[in-house]
Amino acid sequence: MNVNGRTIRTLAATTLLTTAVGSFGCGYLLYPERRGQQSGRIDSGTMVMDLLWLLPGIVPGVIALVVDFSSGGIYVRGGTALRLSPDGHVAVRLPHAATPTRLEFRLVTSSQRILAQKTAFVGPSSPDGQSIDLDIGGVATREKITLEMRTETGASARFPTSIELASAR
Repeated sequence: MNVNGRTIRTLAATTLLTTAVGSFGCGYLLYPERRGQQSGRIDSGTMVMDLLWLLPGIVPGVIALVVDFSSGGIYVRGGTALRLSPDGHVAVRLPHAATPTRLEFRLVTSSQRILAQKTAFVGPSSPDGQSIDLDIGGVATREKITLEMRTETGASARFPTSIELASAR
């Protein structure tokens, strides 16, 4: 087999370029705001892009996956559980609404027992970043606790993540 110098240089440049580009995971480059996350729901689009790096070679694919998992770029925000502080409080940021609306927030156990409930009004005049505090006080439970939200029209939503008890530091 006769391989000339130009073919070797082209192959080396291609390998170097593939490894260099693959060393930056897709999530790391596309979603810099995700960096630093430790866990959560994995973004399937980013995972597929990282796995596609396995086609040019094992090394770029593995590097892309390692970079995205270690930097947190592969995790979707919002996939982590809410945290109940050691004193029994959960702060919930209120959403922005184009029309004035009354929202009811509840902390509910898996047996449908309401531990805390609070009503808030949101609308175009509501300040950004406003939040409410739900307090379960000294109620002790081993049941899974979730956050529910109901509108004045009766529509409701239950957030898919359960609430964890934060450890006292």
